[in-house]
This record gives sequence, structure tokens and C-alpha cells, in this order.
Amino acid sequence: MWAYRRRNKPPHPLEMLSAAHEKGRVILVFSINGQHGWHGFCESLFKCEISKHSKASDLTQTMPNNFFNTSNLEYPDKNEIGESLEYPNSSAEGSSLWCHFPVSWLVHFQDIHTFSCLDFKYTDHLDLSDGSPLNKARNWQQLPPTVGDQLCSLIEEHFTHLKVLEEEKKLKLSEKPESFFKSEQRISLCQEKDTIWEAVIAKVTEELGKVHLVCPFGSQRYNCDTESSDLDIFILYQAKTVDMLGLDPPRQTIKNSHHEEVDYSVLELQRYCELLMKGDAKCVETLFLSDSPVIVRGSPEWQRLYQHRNLLLTEQCLDKYLKEIKGTTGLKNFQRWRDSNPDTEELTPKLAKLGYIVLRLLQNARDMVMSSNIVVFREEASVERKELMAVRKGDLSYSAFMAVVNRYLAEIEKNKGNIGQATETAKSRVQDWLIECRLEDLRHNPAPSSTTS
Repeated sequence: MWAYRRRNKPPHPLEMLSAAHEKGRVILVFSINGQHGWHGFCESLFKCEISKHSKASDLTQTMPNNFFNTSNLEYPDKNEIGESLEYPNSSAEGSSLWCHFPVSWLVHFQDIHTFSCLDFKYTDHLDLSDGSPLNKARNWQQLPPTVGDQLCSLIEEHFTHLKVLEEEKKLKLSEKPESFFKSEQRISLCQEKDTIWEAVIAKVTEELGKVHLVCPFGSQRYNCDTESSDLDIFILYQAKTVDMLGLDPPRQTIKNSHHEEVDYSVLELQRYCELLMKGDAKCVETLFLSDSPVIVRGSPEWQRLYQHRNLLLTEQCLDKYLKEIKGTTGLKNFQRWRDSNPDTEELTPKLAKLGYIVLRLLQNARDMVMSSNIVVFREEASVERKELMAVRKGDLSYSAFMAVVNRYLAEIEKNKGNIGQATETAKSRVQDWLIECRLEDLRHNPAPSSTTS
């Protein structure tokens, strides 16, 4: 269904719809306020069924093909379209009439993702009849037929492109190798944590190679976990050197499948070192956990590497933090929510958890630029941990949270000049460490000798 509200002055939507239908098919293009894009289009069935009046509060939103719940609607005679209806307890200000009528959705991005749309930047070149930009079109503004055709074609092409990407993603997920833990070995949250750690370490050691580092990632790493927190496991292992030099080297990255209860990420030394040099925050943070109680296992070799950790606090690493903070899964999510809820201060539980993650990243980025250090594990009495937990519990309003965010961003901006680019020294130290580990393994596990006739 589609809805419109009666206007105080003409032209009324009813008149525009009637006039448009006299000329042929009518296509309605849909955009959401504040989202800066086109979200789909549908064909008006205004001539096929007659609209019913109701208050906006009576309209129940459902999925695209049934945009409003019509199961209990009774359509009045067509002569009643647009006429006023009386509602009990309605005031002159609060009794704005709504009319709704059937439509047939042709393209709707909510089929893919709530926030998917054709960005306005792709329709910047299209203008209305008066020469003004299409992207500035008002509600119920009629488009020139050629512009409407182009707009719908662009929306449909983008929708098709996203559907292809979605199918490719599904196919890729279906082709993923089987779980590292077979069904009979599957680790469960019902088990004791010590049992889980032991099971993972034993399997990695037996099937992959030497374990250098075992620690959590997620909230446990930062001492911010609660009773409902998941167990997230990070493991660094070293494959045998002869296997790495062979034609069938072992997997560099192993992650849990979506149907497993425990999240785990297993990295081989090579991949770990590559990510360190790229400034990957999750990997760099492991080197700043050496003195914290969350390290389950840290080999002597890994202890040698963490001595060079400060060399890895680079502009690349800071940039990774800031991209995650400001990206679509960070502050942009808050902006979308604010655009839709301009008068709401209380954060939803989902936003509160997201806010906790954003603030955690901000704290680490601030530490990096101000002290060339990262405090990953936050002590119970620390101001930073209290701040994090207040956000996570939903104690901060939207305005209070954004004030904290802006304070951290200002501190980072002011001091980011203290951080330099990645140096050859850092690369050399990491590479030397990796080679030492490979050679050490080769001494203990030499390649089998071959015999020649």
C-alpha cells in the first residue's frame, strides 16, 4: 500500500493521482528522508481499488509487497475518496487525514538490506522540468517521463547488481571449507572455558603446528565482558617450514562457520606478520596484552616479537582504527539512527553495544597518538573501563555519548602528528623474527632426505 496525507492547499495528491492515471501507467519512486538515495519504485493501482482513510497510527508497516496491513480494510465507494472522516477525540491539529491505496512493488531495496539504496550521486545529472536537480524533488512532484525512465532504470540496474553480489556471497559461504572442528569435536558454550581453551590448543597443535599465542578477542580482551558475552578465541600458530615450502601449504586463516557456538580465528605466522605490517588493529593489539591476565599461552618466541610492538603504532594502524570508528558499522550507523529519531535520546540496546565498540576503538586510538602505547586490558578501577561499561549498559544518552566521542576525536586530531608512517626498521624486525621462527623449526623438523638411484 501507499499513503498520502491531505494537504491544506492544492494541488492535492488525490487530484495529481487522478490526472496522472488518465494519461496511463503511474510509477511512484520511493526515497527515505535523510538517507540520500532512492529506495525503490512501484506501480500505482489507484484505479483498481479505492483508497480508505485512516489515521497514520492505524497504518501497520510490513514488508514491501504488503507495505501496509490491508487484511481488515473495507474500501468505501469511490465518491468518498479524499473526503473528511471524523475521529473521536481528535483535535484540529492532530486529526490530519491519511489516505492509502494499493500499489504493486517493482523494485524495493529492503529485499536486500534495510539501508540499501541507489545513492543520490548516481542521479546528480538528472534534472526536473524547471531545471532544478532531481535529487531535490519535493514529495509528490511529477517527473518528466524521460527522467523517470532513466531513474527507474538506474534503480533497477543497481538492485540487480546488489542481488548478484548477494548471490555470489551466498555461493562463497556455501563453498567454504568444512568446519575446523568436526561435529563430534564441536566446542560448545556449555563447556567450561578452560576445557574449551585446552580443546582448541590441542587440536591446533596436533593438526596444524606449534601454538605461539592464545588469547581472547572481543570484550574479554578488554576486560569488559559480561555474563552474556560470547567466547571469542584468537590463536597464532606456526606451520612446519617444510610444509610452507611445499606445493600444498597449510591454510593461513581458519575461522569458525556461522553455525558454531564459539567464535575462533586461527592465523598462521605468515598471515599474522602481514596483518601487523598493514596496521590491523586486532593483531597489533595482541602485542599489547603481554602483561594482562587474558593471555592463555604466549611462547618465548612471541615474547621476543612483542619487544618491537611500538614500531607498529603507525599512521596505517591509526587509519584502520579511524575507518572502523567512522565507517558504516560505526558512527554512520548512529547518524542514520539520529536522522530517523531526531528527538530520541535513549539509545537502543543494539546501539549501546555498538557505542561501546566505537568508544573502545577511540580510547585505543587516543592512547596511540598521545602516549605511543595501547592499553588493551582495562583495569576495573580505570576511568576508561567505567566509561565503556556505562555506554554498554545504556546509561549514556545519545547526546552524552556523542559528547564523549567528539572529545576523543578532538584529542586524536590534535595529537595525530605524533604518529609516523611504517618504517623499514619495523618491517625488518618483523621479517627477521619470522625467518628466525622458520629456521628454528627447520632445525627441529628437517626435510626428509631423498634417495637417488
